[in-house]
Amino acid sequence: MVAIDYNRVPGRTPLDKRRPLGAGRGGGVWVHVDHGGPTNACLSLHREHMRALLRALDPEKKPVVVMGPASALRA
Repeated sequence: MVAIDYNRVPGRTPLDKRRPLGAGRGGGVWVHVDHGGPTNACLSLHREHMRALLRALDPEKKPVVVMGPASALRA
């Protein structure tokens, strides 16, 4: 899994429920392997796509995840 640093304490386990922006702002958003069920805000990928993502990500380059409606993301 890959943590998305939204309303979480960076570097902490997914089980850490602390939310610096407040509980009402959500949190606990991750990129993880699809488990066949719904997610609240996470991105779930098929195992082979998750494997490819993990191989491609380089923490030294400080990757960024951008989420939102397509209309809001258009430049």
